[in-house]
Amino acid sequence: MTKPAPSHNLLYLMLRAQQLAKQESSDGGYVMVVVSILTVMIFSLLAASLMVTNISKSATNAYIEGNSTFYAAESGLNKRAEEVRQKFLNYARPSGASPGLVTGQPVMASNMVACLDGDDTNNGDGDFACQSLALQYQQMSNWDLRTGADGKSSELTDRNSSVRYNAYSFVVDRTNYADPVRKIPVTQPIPPGQAYEGMNALEYRYTVYSTATSKQAGNLDARATTLLEMSFKSRLIPLFQFAAFYDGDLEMNSTSPMDINGRLHTNGMLYAQPTPIDKNALAGSASTRLLGTTTVAERIFNRVDASNIKRFGDTSVLMTGDPNNPNATTNVYKLFPEYNTDRTTPFTPAEIAAFQGKVRDGLAGAKELTVPQPGFLRKRDKDNQLGDYYAKADLRLEMVPKRAVSNVPFNFAAIKDGGSGGSCSGFELSPSRQSSNLKCSQLNEGQLRSLQQPVMVKVISDEERTRFCPSLTINYNSSSSGDSKLLRSLQVAIASQSTPVPWSQLSLPLSNTANTNISTIVTGLNSVDTTKSPIQLAAEKGGCFFPAPIQVVTGSGTNDNTSYNWQSGYYDRREARWIGMLQTNLESLTIWNRDGVAVSRDNDLTTNDLPAAAALTTAFNNGNPSSTADTQDLLFVRAAADSTAPTGSFQKLGFAATDRSEGGLVFYSTVSDDLDGNGTADITIDTADNLRNYPDGKRKSPYGFAVTGGKNLPGPLTIVTDQGLYAQGDYNTFGSNTAKQPAALIGDTITNLSNSCLNSTTTRVNCGILSGQNAATATTVNAAFLAYTEQSVGNIIDIGNGNWGWGRLKRRLYSGGLNNYMRMVENWSGINFNYRGSFVSLGIPQEFSGVFQSGGGGSAYYNVPNRNFNYESDFNA
Repeated sequence: MTKPAPSHNLLYLMLRAQQLAKQESSDGGYVMVVVSILTVMIFSLLAASLMVTNISKSATNAYIEGNSTFYAAESGLNKRAEEVRQKFLNYARPSGASPGLVTGQPVMASNMVACLDGDDTNNGDGDFACQSLALQYQQMSNWDLRTGADGKSSELTDRNSSVRYNAYSFVVDRTNYADPVRKIPVTQPIPPGQAYEGMNALEYRYTVYSTATSKQAGNLDARATTLLEMSFKSRLIPLFQFAAFYDGDLEMNSTSPMDINGRLHTNGMLYAQPTPIDKNALAGSASTRLLGTTTVAERIFNRVDASNIKRFGDTSVLMTGDPNNPNATTNVYKLFPEYNTDRTTPFTPAEIAAFQGKVRDGLAGAKELTVPQPGFLRKRDKDNQLGDYYAKADLRLEMVPKRAVSNVPFNFAAIKDGGSGGSCSGFELSPSRQSSNLKCSQLNEGQLRSLQQPVMVKVISDEERTRFCPSLTINYNSSSSGDSKLLRSLQVAIASQSTPVPWSQLSLPLSNTANTNISTIVTGLNSVDTTKSPIQLAAEKGGCFFPAPIQVVTGSGTNDNTSYNWQSGYYDRREARWIGMLQTNLESLTIWNRDGVAVSRDNDLTTNDLPAAAALTTAFNNGNPSSTADTQDLLFVRAAADSTAPTGSFQKLGFAATDRSEGGLVFYSTVSDDLDGNGTADITIDTADNLRNYPDGKRKSPYGFAVTGGKNLPGPLTIVTDQGLYAQGDYNTFGSNTAKQPAALIGDTITNLSNSCLNSTTTRVNCGILSGQNAATATTVNAAFLAYTEQSVGNIIDIGNGNWGWGRLKRRLYSGGLNNYMRMVENWSGINFNYRGSFVSLGIPQEFSGVFQSGGGGSAYYNVPNRNFNYESDFNA
């Protein structure tokens, strides 16, 4: 037997590597790792074949074996690191336990013995557990090299043997956690010189250990000759650290002064062309001022041709100075190159370089950042994967719109860390949320009906009275049986009604026919003056009412199905159609979580039933926190009163939530695919374009959710819906912002309604009018915004393929610009809209219209406000 020529050995292995590279695989990264290993093995084996002949065959094999196990172990190392990286790319985090983990003992390389001992009980679990990777190739160890019949050519006969390597690996979490319970790492600033330097990142650190063994044919002994270690880190940069972040083209075409006092980023083009204040103004007094760093993944233009308006306003960049004091005389500004109607080309590299890194485009190193794909806000995406926000939500509101109002047109669920509640079996949850302490409650019919009724707060201190019931002269006396009896009977009487009690009805005397059912219960338990209203009777004992936590917004519009006229409750002139709307009053919901009362029903939500007499008696008699009739802590566990919190705030009064998982409470709202609750889905998702198919061929949603009463939040709060979100009134502004909480509003689109857009008689939003304009009043919002915005297709030019390879033919389609990120439907002319937060746009709307409708005077549906926009610098932390 003769050894093959080295060239034959090398050629065979190279062809084998090419064959592997062409194979289809669900993990392309893994294929690349295998090919790399085999390629390295090529040279290892080639080197072995050229060794001097006096080295023994066993020594040669040992050398080859040592190299091979090294590269096999490296394969396991790289593949495992890639799996951890993919977790972050998919907006998840690795979790689990490393092998052999003993409480209080560090995990070291020596823990590898747990992966090799044949005992599966100590292998750890989840993403950190022992993992085995089988690698196999054909070893050219037996060859016949013969002379051909012509006496010149040679012929290689391959009698190969299979060699199998097993790579074993495990992962150790080395992250420095600021909060080990909630797994929140210490925030690390990105160092100078790196992309997005100066931003804060959540830095996760991990170590991967890997070894390899081989089992050759005829030799069953496993040999582990190498132990490798790799440490790496993964950074998550929260998007709310940008004053504005757009996944597509970003336009700024403001008709009023606008300062951007934080970072600005777009994955597409930037088009800036503001309306001028004064064409001859000095630098620093321009219409739009960029006070932070601006990064643009593609190119920058000083024009917005899609609006078809010639503008000569200036955009200026703060080079040095104080971004929080943009008018400071010591600030130094530099203007964008002056607008020219004839120029349709982007800024040149020299023009970009003049901003000394304060402005960068794709040619200057700005990179596109990965963002979630459209549909991630849904309960399930087009691939039927559970949506992140739904899976991690603490409160879930699900509209069932074709279940009549009298039959409760929504479901509500609460998922809590601790407190009362049942098993979470059957609840669709994120794996990271599973814990033995988790309690889940699907609210029953009595509780759902109670949420539709006005809620009473029993004030137990002067501070509570000042906050909730300033017109009262007396506090609630729990030791007085008479006081308790009357207030309890009022609560039970209202909660037991089969249809929602209108707010205005509470001002009518008990003797009024509208209050007959309430009066029957109250007078049956108390001797009262029936000429007094429920509001007056409650006030005499230290109680007052708040609007229903959840209401259907009703109106006088027409709808495809007139049997459910509430679906026509709000006319959105921006959408030019009627919207079926559920409204949540956050203040009322927080009060209901402490002082609410529910009366048991039969839990058949398809019928409008009255509670049995026994249920009324039970609800009245069992007035204590452990009773099923009381709603105390049903939605979230309340934190102890914080004496250092601002006076009168939920935090100071003991109404606030303890929850800090996912950064605080997550309140998720959606529309059931089963519109009437009969068990059959009425809405499907088109997998081709990821859009929903609604009944009657509709592609845009006829539904939306409104939020009111958000001035004081019960803690850090994220409001999320996959539908249109309407935020009414001041939000997160209690005590002139002294009780401000970390907050975000997330929806398919976001419409801001002013403080005047609430009917004091019905306590519902009332700006859904067919013509004219409501007069807006000054409104302040402190929250990050994440939504889809109108599509922008900038200049009417073909920028060609150039050096950056985009080659997109432009056409007119104006998005409204960053200045119209939030939608408005009122006359804001001369009125301040004060906003402090962060704008994030991840594409065009999935449920609402994506075509911008301009405001303006005359018969238009809105006029623009004074845009007092500011980045919330607290998001840096």
